[in-house]
Amino acid sequence: MKNKGYRSYILLGLLLLALFYLPLGMVRAFRGSARTVSSLYVKSGAKKGLDSFETENLLLKKQNEALRRRLYAEERVDHQIKKIKELIKIDEKKQLEFFQRRKKAAIDLLDLELFSLTAEVVHRDRGEWNSTLWIGVGKADNIALEKEVVVVGSPVLKGQYLIGVVEEVSQHQSRVRLLTDGALVPSVRVAGKGTEKREFESLVKELYSLAMLKGLSQDILDNLNKLVQSSDEEKEEKFLAKGELLGSRFPFCRIRSEVLRGVGFNYDFEDDEGAPLELRSGKEMGDLTNNRITSLIEEGDLLVTTGMDGVFPKDIPVAYVSYIAPLKEGSPTYEIEANLCAGNLEHLLHVSVLPPLIR
Repeated sequence: MKNKGYRSYILLGLLLLALFYLPLGMVRAFRGSARTVSSLYVKSGAKKGLDSFETENLLLKKQNEALRRRLYAEERVDHQIKKIKELIKIDEKKQLEFFQRRKKAAIDLLDLELFSLTAEVVHRDRGEWNSTLWIGVGKADNIALEKEVVVVGSPVLKGQYLIGVVEEVSQHQSRVRLLTDGALVPSVRVAGKGTEKREFESLVKELYSLAMLKGLSQDILDNLNKLVQSSDEEKEEKFLAKGELLGSRFPFCRIRSEVLRGVGFNYDFEDDEGAPLELRSGKEMGDLTNNRITSLIEEGDLLVTTGMDGVFPKDIPVAYVSYIAPLKEGSPTYEIEANLCAGNLEHLLHVSVLPPLIR
């Protein structure tokens, strides 16, 4: 047994000694083979490490996107809740039917906001730049939510402002028809100076809160306070002229895409907001002897959805009146131009999708 043990050591020693006398070419070939095997192993390990890193990075991006969407949705819901609280205070103070209608419309919109989805813009065809775009939500999201949110007819918003409607839904993507396209014609009306004032004050207050959180200078805070105080003048809360908005006749053109045309603006028929008003004087049709004159529509007026088209909920801000064409002799309506509240839609990245009004 001992001889066998010594024999193994002797053979190993002879093998090591023989390595010193191997030809140089053979040694180099052996070293090269060893490096190749080692290199393949290292590369394989590195590739696995890189794949793992990329996968982890993708997961983090998706988590960040989901968090961003959730925060974005919570901001909209929070804005709507604040709006309802403000309307409740005004309603308790003034006891007017106008504010009761605004409160109901705000609550109805909040019900939709609670189930809204934030979606990424995934594609936009240059040939239909002002007409349509594709977003990254579809039927699969409805299944996940166990509620039909993304369907044909779902309103699409940018922030708090209306920008379009879903017109086609696939499994993971949907096509949106934009307000800047001439084929989409929302029913809108003048919200009146009082509503415009409240919307303005709400925006300034949000800016003030953000400025405080950011620790901006006292000068900026003082200026924001002055903006609120400058709008303290009491303005009449009344909805006025109704009409329709249309987008560009040339949807492929990317110039002034945020400017819409308005047609048919008048108040000839009674509705929930009041009696019909005469076009030029704004007097009630049944009381034309009244000396009080009201302008049915003015530059700078806020236009909101009426809910009369059966597609869009009431009271969503859409556009501001930027131009009113001179009223032609015998014309029964005003024609206008209006700028989208959402601004230019050239570089949209994300939108919000509300459940459909009727389903």
